Amino acid sequence: MIPHSSTFGRPRTHVERSLLAASVLAIVLAVYCGVVFASGAPRSAWILPVALVMAGALTVVAITRFTLFLVIVLAIRSSLDAAKLASIDDTVDAGGGQPTASSLFDPSSMLAVLFICAGLAWLVVQGRRPAELRPYPAVPRAALAFFGACLLSLLGSRAPAVSVGEVLRVLAFLIMIFVVERLVSDDPTRRGPLLGAVFASAVVPVLVTFYQVVTGNGLVDLDGLMRPVGTFWHPNSLGGFCYMIMIMGVAMLWHVRGRARLGLVLLVAGLGTALVATAARGAWIAALIGVLVVGVLQDRRVIYAALVAVGGVLVAVPSVLQRFSDLSQNYTAGGYEANSLVWRFNHWIEATSLLPENPITGTGLGTARLILYKEVHNDYVRALVESGIVGLLAYLGLLAALFIAARQALRATSPVPGVRSPDPSRGIAVGFTGCVTAFAVSALTDNIMTAVVVMWYLAVFAGLALCVGAPGKETQ
Repeated sequence: MIPHSSTFGRPRTHVERSLLAASVLAIVLAVYCGVVFASGAPRSAWILPVALVMAGALTVVAITRFTLFLVIVLAIRSSLDAAKLASIDDTVDAGGGQPTASSLFDPSSMLAVLFICAGLAWLVVQGRRPAELRPYPAVPRAALAFFGACLLSLLGSRAPAVSVGEVLRVLAFLIMIFVVERLVSDDPTRRGPLLGAVFASAVVPVLVTFYQVVTGNGLVDLDGLMRPVGTFWHPNSLGGFCYMIMIMGVAMLWHVRGRARLGLVLLVAGLGTALVATAARGAWIAALIGVLVVGVLQDRRVIYAALVAVGGVLVAVPSVLQRFSDLSQNYTAGGYEANSLVWRFNHWIEATSLLPENPITGTGLGTARLILYKEVHNDYVRALVESGIVGLLAYLGLLAALFIAARQALRATSPVPGVRSPDPSRGIAVGFTGCVTAFAVSALTDNIMTAVVVMWYLAVFAGLALCVGAPGKETQ
């Protein structure tokens, strides 16, 4: 059985010995990594041993204190992509030319497998609940249908091994939703630590982004523009992460007090600054729309503050306007696409040309990049091409179910007229609505579904929203 927490009655000496052993092991690993890194050995020589030790330790934590395990997972997941084993110069196997960092032994991949196993085991151990304690069925049914469509796409996949990996990513996202929902539904006090872990996860990526911008180290050259990636492998992934956490942070500002509020203000400001630095136009637009949704639902002053912030950025950072100025020209004198939007339209046409090959179940998840040597840059087109008509309908159904969950959470937390008091549940409902709206917008031009870390945090917010909008909680 996987309990929520361990017994706290252990002798003090036993705890001290455990801490001493852990400290010694940490020191040994640190010395080993330093020596190996200084010797110029491959990344795997020092990353893999640490990852294996961490995986073993987290396995023990998952068995003994599952809530703590999930908090740790959420706190560290956003930083693990920086420890991928593959080089940026590595290419996709089986004919692809797009740089990739996929590896079964990447720390992020190992954590995903561990979470899937631990999460499924924990859910099974908890058993079924009475009908009146379960969330509304829209999200569970849509999740089951979407996962079934992903499995169905394996039948006609042109790269089954790649598609299996993508299916596991989807499975981890769905498990996260229901693990969080069940944890918080059983004990609402767990909501605070989970949200705290999510916000804490943004600290390292923001600091790394600042370091890259200030020093110039770690920037990537994309079409002649030097852009930071933070702890991720692409500026767009960093942008997606920033807007997802920032929108929820803005929504929660009205419902926390004291040092927590000050810390959240600083974090939101840091995320906003990092978002601007990514030069990810799709993430900018998604973030603005998400924040405006928060303003409409919670406090109109958010709208005014957002407009002032946008104006300040346009004045202080002229490069932001330059990122949009090229949209006025479609093609260069040489006949090439003059901007990424035109390139995307042409690429979507090219991607949909694969659909007749298998219109019902698609070419298999993750295969479009292998065939076209580039990502699709539109999750709706990607769902259609890689999982067929069945997959697209299931994807749209899941998105609709998430909006239904947002609406139910908003109805359950409708403020009483004339009463203004902090209510974290209301903040979660408003923040999730803004996040899922931004996600739907971002999916039009980005590969947000392949940004696993972004999807995990969206899943956390979805699980919390399911608890807020559970049956019987609507304001009468």
